[in-house]
Amino acid sequence: MKRSIALLLIVSLLTTACATSAPPRNAQAKPANIKEWLAQSRTRGSAVAGAVAGALIGALAARLTGEDPLKGAAAGAVVGAVVGFSVGKRQDQIYAGRDLAVREAKYNAAQGYIARIEEVSFNPARPKPGQPATLYVRYTIIGPDPNEPLAVKMFRGLKYGDDYIMGAGPNEFTVPRGGAIVESTMDVTLPAKTPQGTYSVEALIEDPKGRFPMTVGTGAVYVVASAGQTSGRVAVAAR
Repeated sequence: MKRSIALLLIVSLLTTACATSAPPRNAQAKPANIKEWLAQSRTRGSAVAGAVAGALIGALAARLTGEDPLKGAAAGAVVGAVVGFSVGKRQDQIYAGRDLAVREAKYNAAQGYIARIEEVSFNPARPKPGQPATLYVRYTIIGPDPNEPLAVKMFRGLKYGDDYIMGAGPNEFTVPRGGAIVESTMDVTLPAKTPQGTYSVEALIEDPKGRFPMTVGTGAVYVVASAGQTSGRVAVAAR
C-alpha cells in the first residue's frame, strides 16, 4: 500500500492544482523534508479534481500491484483531497526575549548558534473538513552576540503517511538582539473533502547564512468528520 500511495501522490499532483506544487516529470529522489519537497514542486489546481484523479489512479495502481482496487482508490482520494489546502495570513512575533531564551535553553556563548523547535500544533486540535485552522510553531534561536540580528527561514508542511501533501515557504523573519523564543502562526483552510484521520505536521527552520544547523520539528493533527471537536492545541515533542 505504501508504494501505491507514493505513486498516487506523484501522479495526482501532476494532474491537480493547489497552493503548493507538484513534482516535475523526471523521477526524483524521495524528499527527506518539507524544504526538499517544496523544491521539487510547481503550482497545481483544484482539490476536488485531485480527489477524483487520485481515486482513479489509486484503483489503477492497486490493480497493477495486486492490491484491493477499492483500498487503492481510497488512498488516492485522501491524497488528492488534502492537496487542496488553502494557505492564508502568516504572523511571526517574539514570545520571549533573549534573556529568557538563554535561561530556558541553558545556553552559554561557547555553544555558538543554536536553534530548536519547541512545538508544532494545530488550533483547533481536531479540525473539521472545510474549517479554518491555525498552524502554530514555537521555536528558540540564540547566537553568541546579544546585538546581532538573526535571520530565519521557515518551511511548513503536512504529511499523509510517508508522503507530503501540502507545503508553504520559505517565510523569513529576523530575530533582533541575538536571539529569542518566537511564535509563528499560519492560517490554513481544510478542503471540504478532507478524509478523517491523523496527519503529520512538519516545520523546518534554517539560517540563510548557515550559522546554525537546519532544524526540524513535528506534530500531529486529527481531522474529524463529525461533532466532537475540541479547542486548544495538541503539542507533540519536536525531533
